[in-house]
Amino acid sequence: MRFPLLDGTHCDHCDHTAIIPPSEVTPARMEKSHLAVTALWMVAAAYAVFIGWTLVSGYRAATRGEMPLYTDYTPTYAASILVSEIPAENLYRPKYMAEAGRRAAVAAYPGITPEQARGVGFAPWMYPPTFILLVAPLAAMPYLLSWFAWIGLTAVPYLAAMRRILPSALAWPFALAAPPVFFNVMYGQTGFLTGGLIGLGLTLLAAHPLVAGILIGLASVKPHFGILVPIALAAGGHWRTFAAASITVLSTVAASAIAFGDDPWFAFIGTSLFHLEGFGAGAYNFIPMTTVLATLRMAGLPLHAAWDAQYASATLMVAIVAWVWWRGRRRADTLGLQSAILCTATPLAIPMTYLYDLVLLVPAAGWIWADMMQRGAGRDEKLILLIAMAALLAVKYVAATFGLQTGALFTAALLFLALRRFRATIDARHPE
Repeated sequence: MRFPLLDGTHCDHCDHTAIIPPSEVTPARMEKSHLAVTALWMVAAAYAVFIGWTLVSGYRAATRGEMPLYTDYTPTYAASILVSEIPAENLYRPKYMAEAGRRAAVAAYPGITPEQARGVGFAPWMYPPTFILLVAPLAAMPYLLSWFAWIGLTAVPYLAAMRRILPSALAWPFALAAPPVFFNVMYGQTGFLTGGLIGLGLTLLAAHPLVAGILIGLASVKPHFGILVPIALAAGGHWRTFAAASITVLSTVAASAIAFGDDPWFAFIGTSLFHLEGFGAGAYNFIPMTTVLATLRMAGLPLHAAWDAQYASATLMVAIVAWVWWRGRRRADTLGLQSAILCTATPLAIPMTYLYDLVLLVPAAGWIWADMMQRGAGRDEKLILLIAMAALLAVKYVAATFGLQTGALFTAALLFLALRRFRATIDARHPE
């Protein structure tokens, strides 16, 4: 996909082509663009300040004997500690994982009391054994350093994807100011990894199909986020990428079996049903969960009705992705919008998506914005994009305060916008 730079010029070191003629690049347009970039950097800086202040407050609380701050990264570090000492299948046993969590708490806050360490609670290990390959080295570093390394390294594919989607001046501030990034960094989660690998793979789909398949296959460390990808690749006729992704998945499975044996796979499969039953048992916190299921459960619908709606949503997303990628076969001009539709449909198709997982929406928003810069956009479309992305920052607060989960609604708004622009492009080329 080709799109304009902010200033309408040509980029000599990347595949960006100006659409806005230089004669139309007015000082007012330039000033507005620079203001937007500056504002996005300020938002990203505010995230960094808030997260830094929160971490410092956690350490101060620990030294005062109060309950320190525990994030989702603490169980990740705990898993690394555990697999460095005993067989990896024990990650799926609550007794061992709970003990490893307390040890990770002590690593995070040296000198805390046993009572403070127990405050970390218990987080079940829900990832496949392929994910263990990534986290195993973390315990070789001190806790805080490993947390920075985790965030920094997983951000590489994400930032690379955004750099390919948007012009250079806008790419990184857009990427870092997006609300899902705040939640991902704050929690020390996996959003950069899945969003980055899938997003970067999709940007390379046309030019480097085999590399694209490898990157998409590596995203299988969180397999449910790839549920719609095979459908898109098959419908779009991207068979080389499909094959490369399949081989990559099989290779990572084989690598995990060589590294840890097959027992972790039996343990993972054996506990999967247990985790699904957690929805009925009230084991999950729906406040930061942005799925159709969570939305309807918080709205008061019975569990069976919420599941029926989730199944219906998944079926609809499969149909949408299949139709869009079929209509966009061999069309380079719509590949960005097709990718945006795939990335926005995925959180609506699966029952477990958290705010940090919505990093996957940021490349989608980037593709939509790039298409707007290239083809133009009405004020209503710009408002939908702005509001849908900005409002994600308040989703958790609204859910906690008012009992309304709105994350799926904003995801659906982005999907609607991408579909609307895709349909308009198709109709413009093939009027009925």
